[in-house]
Amino acid sequence: MENLVDVLKALSDETRLRILNLLYEQELCVCDVMETLQISQAKASRHLIYLKNAGLITDRKYAQWAYYSLLKTTDLKFIDHLIYDTLRNLSLYQQDLENQEKWRMGKADFCDRYEVKHKQFSI
Repeated sequence: MENLVDVLKALSDETRLRILNLLYEQELCVCDVMETLQISQAKASRHLIYLKNAGLITDRKYAQWAYYSLLKTTDLKFIDHLIYDTLRNLSLYQQDLENQEKWRMGKADFCDRYEVKHKQFSI
C-alpha cells in the first residue's frame, strides 16, 4: 500500500503528469523535458527523480547522459488509461506533444546523442 501512496503523490503534480505524457511516446533525456516544457534543468531533474522514486519511470546511463522511460508493468496499467484516455484529450498535453516533436526535429543539430549516432553510421 505504501507504494500506491507514493504513486498517487507523484501523480498529484501537473508537471509530473506532463512528463509522463511525454515519456509515454519515447525515451527522453533531461534536456528534452526542459525544452519541451520550458522548465529549468533543476526542475526537470527534480520531477524525473520524483517519478523514478515512485516507481513510475526508469533510467539508463550513457556517457554523461541519463535517459528516462516509462516503466511498463501490469501493476501500473492504469497509467496507460490516465495518459491515453484522459490527458491526451486536454489541450495543454496535446500542445506538449507538438512542442516535443518540434524540439526533436531541431535538436539533431546540436545534441550530443544525435552526434554519436551519426558518427557510428559514418565509419
